[in-house]
Amino acid sequence: MDIYIMGNKVDYKIENEKTIKDIIDSIFEIVNNYGHSITEIKVDGKVFSIDDPTLQEIVIDDVDNLEIETASYFEISSALIYSLQLYIKSLKNVIEKNNLDFATFDQAKSWISDVLTTPINTLFIFSPKSEYITKRDEIVRFISSFTYNDFSNPARKQEFQNKINELEILLKDIMGVLEKISEEGNVFFDTSIDNDLSNMLRLLDDIPLKLQLGKEVEALQDIDEFSETFLELIEFLRYIISNSNSRIFSQNKETFNFSRFENITSIIEEIINSIQNKDYVSVSDLMSYELKPLVEELQKFIKDIRERALKQISEN
Repeated sequence: MDIYIMGNKVDYKIENEKTIKDIIDSIFEIVNNYGHSITEIKVDGKVFSIDDPTLQEIVIDDVDNLEIETASYFEISSALIYSLQLYIKSLKNVIEKNNLDFATFDQAKSWISDVLTTPINTLFIFSPKSEYITKRDEIVRFISSFTYNDFSNPARKQEFQNKINELEILLKDIMGVLEKISEEGNVFFDTSIDNDLSNMLRLLDDIPLKLQLGKEVEALQDIDEFSETFLELIEFLRYIISNSNSRIFSQNKETFNFSRFENITSIIEEIINSIQNKDYVSVSDLMSYELKPLVEELQKFIKDIRERALKQISEN
């Protein structure tokens, strides 16, 4: 069976997994560690949701291709906020026409509270004291305490409608923040960056294993892929920060120091020499103590960029 994640074929080692559900659970845990979630699953071209119970019935040996799509929590949260905007417009219309029944209200109450909680916390994780969070908390408290029977009281009904209008304004303001991110710092919230980081960490785990199995040519190919991905990502970030007119970077360019990544080429050369000399212990040590810390440092570096971007955008 071939496994693809975001269109890229991955070298996934099947151990105790028997069904597609077993593999999905394992991969979900992996992508979750990198701030992503699985958004779509295709088994031999047929689309399944991640919680489809029939995945437990599909045996691995019966499948040729498993395709998995992922998205960052930031992207998913943004999509939910946009969906909630559309939902609120529909809900207002139902309330105004007095067509709201208990089941619809109960579902609306739950969904509004859910979307206002986790997705907004994700979007403003670096600005927990933001005015958006304060306003969100006030609206959630109101909606949580409101009951269906309250609609029979005209004053309470009007109070609910007023609160929904406030929510509509809040969502519009938050979408404005997201649009600014798209204009000024969207490249730093691009899922492909996280995919590159995830792939590099996977390669660091795979290369020593391939050497142990005598797959020296594949290991060298993986080293080349790792080096190319790392250097391209560094060059991309350096270019964007150096040439950006955004205040996110123009005021603090000196704080984004790339010098700590400059020894990557010499480390790669040392690893290649060690492979050629069949000194696999040195290869493993260089991977664990030299390359992996650099990738983790790059993760922190990008997190810092995102923190600055979101904080500055949300404050303006």
